[in-house]
Amino acid sequence: MKQLELLTLISKYLSRFKEQIKILNENGEFSINIHAENVLIKILNIVFDADFENVNYVEGKNYDSIDLRDKKGNLSIQITATSEIKKMKDTLEKYVENGHYKNYKQLKVLVLTGRQEKYSQEAFDKISQPTYAFNGGSDIIDFTTLYVMLNKQNELAKILAVKELLESQFSDVISKTDAYNINSFKDLCLAIYTYLQENGNLFKKFGPNSGADSTGQLRWDLTLWYKVRRERIVPNNRSISDLISEYREIIPEKHVKVFDTFLTHAYAFEKHCEDAGFDYTEHQFPKEIVRIIEDGKTN
Repeated sequence: MKQLELLTLISKYLSRFKEQIKILNENGEFSINIHAENVLIKILNIVFDADFENVNYVEGKNYDSIDLRDKKGNLSIQITATSEIKKMKDTLEKYVENGHYKNYKQLKVLVLTGRQEKYSQEAFDKISQPTYAFNGGSDIIDFTTLYVMLNKQNELAKILAVKELLESQFSDVISKTDAYNINSFKDLCLAIYTYLQENGNLFKKFGPNSGADSTGQLRWDLTLWYKVRRERIVPNNRSISDLISEYREIIPEKHVKVFDTFLTHAYAFEKHCEDAGFDYTEHQFPKEIVRIIEDGKTN
């Protein structure tokens, strides 16, 4: 497999990982964060040429300001799903207060849900200087940072290793898009349209309401609907999500937000199908995408 194809897969897996964490956290499920630490430790070892260990396991307690530490003493990492500066300042304060800078050359904060675009360097300097130098631009990282670092290192062995690690976690939810010959946004819309159309027809025929606008008579026997959404709608959503992730660069900027909303909806809906107690009301299907796809496939 070509290096570019490997990187594309890595980008896809990391995007799915990020969305999974965001949605579960928003619904009060935080065990995924612990799982993320265990998955990421191997990836971080590769990207940073390190030998990390999970401090919480080694010390037998929830360690302050550090989740992973490099046995070589070069780097320590705090993993969090919170991107706000208060979390960064609290971490840095504890890091300096407890003298961890004496044992590790660097502290990185890895934000699972994506870092903010900017942080106040002055705020960090007030906490750490002159004892320790923390750079809000380069020391607060996320999945995008890891992808960029891996790309810049340009080492096929590393790229392949990261791809294999991520694939072991997400291969069951990533479908193939190789069958499509997509060179334009029109091609992408044509490919997605078939899945959207089928899902719409299935919803009208078997859904809990008699119409797609959810205003019709309520259906009480939902046996077929549960079967259809599990066997047809969820797989269709996966295929649409794969197409969006694979060909993201050809989606016009003005439509990116709507397509991203669909990605979030697709994952949340699948999670709800697996667990009826999972609340996905904040991640409803973006109806605007239907108009965009219908217009796009003809223009």
